[in-house]
Amino acid sequence: MRMLEALSRRIAAEIKRSDPDGPTSLEVMEYALAIKLTEISTIIFVSIIGWFTGHFFGALLALGSLMLIRRFSGGIHFSNLNFCVFFTTIVCTIIPFIPLSLSVILITNVCSLLIFIAYAPNHFIYINKTENHKYYKLICIFICMLNFFVQSSIISLSCVVQSFSILPLWRGGERKWI
Repeated sequence: MRMLEALSRRIAAEIKRSDPDGPTSLEVMEYALAIKLTEISTIIFVSIIGWFTGHFFGALLALGSLMLIRRFSGGIHFSNLNFCVFFTTIVCTIIPFIPLSLSVILITNVCSLLIFIAYAPNHFIYINKTENHKYYKLICIFICMLNFFVQSSIISLSCVVQSFSILPLWRGGERKWI
């Protein structure tokens, strides 16, 4: 069984048992808890591995920039939360070890920027569309363009990884509303 899903199910069941008449359904609580447990687990693992490898702040910068731009750009999701934690941890702890020259940073920024212009946001499945959703593309473009001034190889690689996840290659690239 998948560990994070099982843990979120157990916590949600305990909460529901404590407050059976509460307004939130067991399934909604389980889903929200699974997302939070995934985020917390990833932050903890990236922090620990970053600390041991001597790239604590670089790993957290990779994770922070990836999470920020993902919030607005969307992207494909793994069906297994444990694999999501594993993949994100590996990516964010490896990125600080990859130095890029200024010209490569600029090229990767341009590639990411073009992908965000063409495809962001691509959430594949929208749970609910917010009023601010129309600004998500502009936010992605702004975040990516900031790195033309910062010139961080870590942010550049995080943007490349995230931009790859929004390409319409996954599951046919369709956008569905539920």
